[in-house]
Amino acid sequence: MPPIINAQEISKAFGANPLFERLSFTVSEADRIGLIGPNGSGKSTLMRILAGIEVPDSGTLSVRKRLRLSYVEQDSAFPARATVRSVVEKALERSAMGAPESRAHFAEILGRAGFDDLELEAAALSGGWKKRLAIVEALVQAPDVLLLDEPTNHLDLAGIKWLEYLLQQAAFACVVVSHDRYFLENVATAMMELSRVYPDGLLRVDGNYSTFPEKKRNRFRWLHRQNQRIVNA
Repeated sequence: MPPIINAQEISKAFGANPLFERLSFTVSEADRIGLIGPNGSGKSTLMRILAGIEVPDSGTLSVRKRLRLSYVEQDSAFPARATVRSVVEKALERSAMGAPESRAHFAEILGRAGFDDLELEAAALSGGWKKRLAIVEALVQAPDVLLLDEPTNHLDLAGIKWLEYLLQQAAFACVVVSHDRYFLENVATAMMELSRVYPDGLLRVDGNYSTFPEKKRNRFRWLHRQNQRIVNA
């Protein structure tokens, strides 16, 4: 099955400082990719490129025709006087679903997220409930790919468990930036580390977070052997 997102040799720099260079990777249906890397490696910038908010300096980003993509940034903010209801209703207007289907989707997602009072002012919510609302806002648009940047920030344990279950049951693909290794352990089916220590700028392996360190060590052993062959040739 062809990928739904195909990034080829993506590069991005700020001024004279390159964040990453010539990254190539794909996202396929039902992928749950955990994206990790050192601070300053460009994880959030890469997510914004995938979301279409920023453009790469070079390289190509191809997406499947009519792909629906939702993006939840690290910091969730809403317009003054917007209510929980109005935020979600505006998101539904941007979705491709018909009215009866959208109303059912609206009620189901809000109920599972724990919102009882839909007239609460969104900007007055606590950080955790703002994050829940931002995730709901993304979900009601019925995405094919959900991009989440540090989604467990501000969430309490109940909120994290809600999000873990949601992603585990989801039919859509997702790419998640997170420093929460326990969260990644529970949701990721593949890990991708963004770092200049890799010749290709990143390392992607199948499996959850706990399988990543050993596969990373194996990758470095393989690179060392390759370098030794070159030196001894």
